[in-house]
Amino acid sequence: MGGKLGGKMSESHIGADRGNGGNWHFRVLVILALSLSFAISACSGGSSLATTPTKPKNPAPFDTAKGEGKLLSNTIVTTYSAGATPPPPTAADPEATASPLPDLQAYYVQTICPSGISAPQCAQNETNLDTPDFGNFDVTANPISDNPLGIENVDAVDITYGALNVGGVPVTVSGGIVVPEIGASSIKGIVLYFHGTTVQRTNIPSNFITPANPNGNNQGMLLAAIWASQGYVVVMPDYIGLGVDTADPHPYVAYPVENAQSALAMVKAARKYLAGNLKGTVPLFITGYSEGGAYALQAAHLMQDNPRYASVLKVELKDVVPISGAFDLTGTMLPYLFYNISSANNPWFSLSPTVSALSKPYLSGDLTLGFAHYADITPTDILVDPFYTCTTGNLPNCGTDGNIDGLYYQGDLDDTTVILAMVGQASQTTWTGNNNSVQPLLTPAYATALMDGDTSNPLYALLLTADTYKFTPAFPLALVSLQMDSVVTRVNTDVAFSYITTQNPTGPYQEFLVPNANFLVPGFFAAAEVDHTTELPFLAVLALNQFNLNP
Repeated sequence: MGGKLGGKMSESHIGADRGNGGNWHFRVLVILALSLSFAISACSGGSSLATTPTKPKNPAPFDTAKGEGKLLSNTIVTTYSAGATPPPPTAADPEATASPLPDLQAYYVQTICPSGISAPQCAQNETNLDTPDFGNFDVTANPISDNPLGIENVDAVDITYGALNVGGVPVTVSGGIVVPEIGASSIKGIVLYFHGTTVQRTNIPSNFITPANPNGNNQGMLLAAIWASQGYVVVMPDYIGLGVDTADPHPYVAYPVENAQSALAMVKAARKYLAGNLKGTVPLFITGYSEGGAYALQAAHLMQDNPRYASVLKVELKDVVPISGAFDLTGTMLPYLFYNISSANNPWFSLSPTVSALSKPYLSGDLTLGFAHYADITPTDILVDPFYTCTTGNLPNCGTDGNIDGLYYQGDLDDTTVILAMVGQASQTTWTGNNNSVQPLLTPAYATALMDGDTSNPLYALLLTADTYKFTPAFPLALVSLQMDSVVTRVNTDVAFSYITTQNPTGPYQEFLVPNANFLVPGFFAAAEVDHTTELPFLAVLALNQFNLNP
């Protein structure tokens, strides 16, 4: 399984696409929910002649007058042991020694070899990580606990910082950082990571797993194991509207610039926190998963367009590795949502069309509710009332207003609850699992406009600006996806790679399409091939190899 470079596909990709996966739909739906991701004027000088003020070519990247990028608070939440020795307890987590977590090496092994798969299946996962595309990551040789840099501990830190919401409104947001305890000269750089879709405000990277919080978000500990143990500082924004920002809806995928900008502001705040650890200019690697894959590409685009980001952040952009990103909203994701997908009718490379169908109401709700809020449009101008107004069975979870705004924003409901509730809401229309186009969920005016690509429609016009792949990258780029994906169709990655390599056929671009059968995870009745919601523990290792290859 090699990558595509310069538009050429390796033989292991050709013919490797497979049919639709098994009958473990309900189990995958639950897994889906757990993981389930947007002017200074020139002086006129001393001339007596009037001149037209012009915008500087490279304006200041952050509005410091509004507090953008200002570090507001920081706390070491816990310290993870890489595996050599247990870490000391921290002030924030004094019970650490009384109820120890597994070390990072053990945690990673438990993640890729859980109890729901057999020893031979675990060995298969380990074998397929020990390949060139994955940097020959030999789990059996303890690469985390016996890492080459001798890192014994990784600190998990949460911070709050200033960012700007849609319209330039100042907002306080949060994020997590994992920092290897190692000398500054040995740190390989900063990894900026954008997480995937969630509507649960506590299901975010800064909600670290600790002995006192064993059910926290797993991404911080996972990426501490894979990336921080290998010498990288990992910066993980929670996003506007998630984490500590409980006043705002999350500006979901239609707002990639705002999400990318707020993450770059976190890098600015992180550099302040890390002033004693990092000196001078350091390498920067940008990655993200699912929703976050699109933001990763957008953040790199912002940096390319304005070199002052790099100078202010004291970084040099080295590599960008988006994973399973929704890069093409108008040309791929909208047609996908309006398509009646099934096992017999599956041009979208979905491993499980049932999971694809059941995820559509949840994703559509997240998109349209966020847009309605920030565009100041009544939600029922977009969504039909039976879909928007909660059923009697869903009312307890729908907040004071009794509609899906309350379902998404008024409680801290887990994603499983919201996904299942949204399937129930969709079922109040003519939508079914077998008739799964989102057309019945939308008013006729919006459905027609989105299907026809009507640029006078405000949502479609906004989505046109949110296709994040339409530029020519001047940096190394590796687009990564599974060959079959039931939530964010792999077509996004194919379209982006084709466009970019057409613009620059000899550019430093690669596409990696990983066979689903290479990695196995617990299914409902038996082990199942890896899919969108279970891919990160594996594909993050491929990303690590790309970072290491571009120091």
